[in-house]
Amino acid sequence: MTVTAQEVRIHAPVWTPRDEIESYVLRQHDWLARAWHKMQARAPRELAAREMVITYLGQTLRLELHPALFPEVFRRGRVLHLYAEPGADPHALARDWLIGRAERLLAWRLARLAKRLGRAPSRFALSDARTQWGSCTRRGHIRLNWRLAQAPLALIDYVAAHELAHLVHLNHSPRFWAQVAVLCPDALARRAELRKMGDSLFRI
Repeated sequence: MTVTAQEVRIHAPVWTPRDEIESYVLRQHDWLARAWHKMQARAPRELAAREMVITYLGQTLRLELHPALFPEVFRRGRVLHLYAEPGADPHALARDWLIGRAERLLAWRLARLAKRLGRAPSRFALSDARTQWGSCTRRGHIRLNWRLAQAPLALIDYVAAHELAHLVHLNHSPRFWAQVAVLCPDALARRAELRKMGDSLFRI
């Protein structure tokens, strides 16, 4: 069960008999009533003080914090709903959600460009660096900053192309930039755009 100031959600496998669910809810009636009233009393103050925004793939998402007994985060349109215990840090919840999204998103974009290159990194991991968007080692290990999940896909692809090009040329020579251009024809324009918005992406 998930209890918020707006509703009580019952989570059960689809094959669970309805009478079994209803019986369980009835047994929890007193506890539910206490939790429900506590949440309703706390909600107006919590929700009024906890409204903010983050950026995901270049789009602004409004954060809504909902008091709940069990944590849950999900996106609905331009709103990121954060269900958590009263007093939870919405910034930490949004950050964890972004990192989870970044792990799949950045790996997908990297693999997509690696196919065009004909080479793949020997290892991929997320980075939490405060000064760089990506890195590539001599062993072919590529790391991409999870904060890139806030940027548009075009900018993510530029960073991915940049690091993949290092698998061919581990330097910043003219041949390196020529390789980047093969994977990302307008690389210099995307590089300039990323530099402009860089500070805003590091705020979280």
